[in-house]
Amino acid sequence: MKKFLVICLTACSLFLVNLNQPSAEETKAKPESVQFTDAQKTEIAKIQKQILADKKKLIEKYVEFGALSKEEADKMLSHFEKHYKMMEEHNFQIPPHRPHTRHMHE
Repeated sequence: MKKFLVICLTACSLFLVNLNQPSAEETKAKPESVQFTDAQKTEIAKIQKQILADKKKLIEKYVEFGALSKEEADKMLSHFEKHYKMMEEHNFQIPPHRPHTRHMHE
């Protein structure tokens, strides 16, 4: 009987301690968008252009080594260029992260 009473009191105390914890939704901090200055935008644009050029070099090497076909490479390069244009249109703000809720395994 004493064991049962101790177990019940322990379970109740653990339950009460967890009531004070904020939920996961409350702890999520919503990222605020930062307004970049023109100098910051040009610096980020320069880095993004360098990344795009490096990606193009890498894809060209894959085509040269036969790991990708020319059509696949063109498709990838057009995707990279669209992404750069999208980033440019949105003033190089980082896109928000979307959680992977649709990928639930059953």
